This record gives sequence, C-alpha cells and structure tokens, in this order.
Amino acid sequence: MKIAVCFKIIADYDRMSEKDWEWDDRHFIDISFVRHIFNCFDESALEMTLKLSKQLENLPDPCELTALTVDDEQGDLFLKHLIAIGFDHGVRIQCDGRLDMRFNSHGISNLISRYIRQEGQTLVILGYQGGDGDNGQTGFLVAEHLGWPCIREVIEVTVAESSDLLKVKSRIDGATLVQRVKLPMVLIMGHSLDSPYLRVPTLKQKLNAKKKPLTIVSSTELGLDNDALHSKDKTLMDLHRHNPGKSCVFLEGKTAQEQAKKLYDKYLKQRLSL
Repeated sequence: MKIAVCFKIIADYDRMSEKDWEWDDRHFIDISFVRHIFNCFDESALEMTLKLSKQLENLPDPCELTALTVDDEQGDLFLKHLIAIGFDHGVRIQCDGRLDMRFNSHGISNLISRYIRQEGQTLVILGYQGGDGDNGQTGFLVAEHLGWPCIREVIEVTVAESSDLLKVKSRIDGATLVQRVKLPMVLIMGHSLDSPYLRVPTLKQKLNAKKKPLTIVSSTELGLDNDALHSKDKTLMDLHRHNPGKSCVFLEGKTAQEQAKKLYDKYLKQRLSL
C-alpha cells in the first residue's frame, strides 16, 4: 500500500505580539522570526498513519509512506523530522515565490492530485483544515480531482481483512460512523483523541534522517505554470486582525466549594434549567 499524507506547517501566531501584525502592500505579514509548527489536524493525520503502517507490517504487501507538503525551503526541516520517525519519503512541491498560495485551495489541490497520479499512491490523508486560509476545501478538491471517494472528520483508521480494505471511524452529526472501505480513498482527518500528537524522534533517528535525501518537485514539473495556479475565483482585498474580545472573570471564595457554588448560581443554574 502506498500512502501519502499531506501536511502544512503554520506560524505559531500565539507568539506574536499585537505590534507584529503589520502587512505590506501584498498583504503579507512578516513571520520569518516566528516559530513554525505542524497544523494540528495534519499532526493527527501523520501520527495515525504511522500507527496504521505498524498494523500493515504483518501483511504481505509492503507499506510505503510519503509525507507531502507544498512549501518553500522552510518545509525541509519538518520533512526530515517525519523521515526520522518512520516516513519513507519526504516530498516538497515548490511553487514560484511570487504566487500567493495562502488562500488558493484550488491550486494546492491541483498540485497534490497531480503528484498522487504521477506516483500511484492509493490512500491520501489530509487534515481537515490548516492556516492561513482555514477553508476546509482542499481535501474535498483533491478527491474531486482524483475521482476517488472521500470521508471527512476521520478519527481512527485500522486495517480490515486485507491491505486494500480499511476500517474507518468518523464523526457525523454528533455520532460515530464505522465503515469498511476499499482503496483508493481520500481521508480527511478531524479531531482525533487517539492520535492527538506526533511522536518525537530519538537523536539516532535524527542523525540517520539527515543522510536521506528529500524530493523537491517544481510546479512546472507537474505541468502547472503560474497562470494555471493563479486563483481566479477570489482576490485578496484586505486583511484585519480579529479581536475575539474574550474577558476573564475571577470567582472569589475562600474554598473551592464556595467558588463552585458561585459558578453554579451565576452562570450554570439558568442554563441547566432551560
């Protein structure tokens, strides 16, 4: 089984102060000094895939894991991290730096699906959404390009009777749905309590991963030039920083019981009586 997990790295915006939120005439914010992290949904997808590959070890068909991202050179460190913890290949799709791909789900999905067709993976796993766009469209568009069935809000994947059959748990309308599916398939990862965090490599694994090369593929090698990738359905007009306006109320009380009673009387009693 050949599995591709698509991931995106994002800036840790919680580490930015209010004065750092300044953008230039192209609506780009300088985040070069900010630590970057895995998108949380993608992190769950990556960890779940590693657990799935462990189950596939006992089957006759070999399992081949590819970590795939659309990014510039900053993605290489994260690809090396994934190779260190068990992925066989680290692949980065490089676009023209002049293109703004932040809100271009059509362009990103086109790049991913073209690479998948070229390499012949039979299972594609993506996170539900990832900054900066948080559009939640990329996984569905990849499935549409490939012409494959798609399951959203996945929380767990295990091997069924054979290597081309999987048991997929997903959430739908507040309930848990369990399906047996046949590959090829696109899975879109939701909130997973079973695989919330990605494992950490050992020093030995990191050193071994440094010796393994990454695969860098340009958008033109996939048959897509700047005009084909340019977002024609939307134009970024302006940016503004959302202020959620959250406030904090401290509950006074000498003991935890007193504080709990005030919490119940002031905030919970009326809601529970509805």
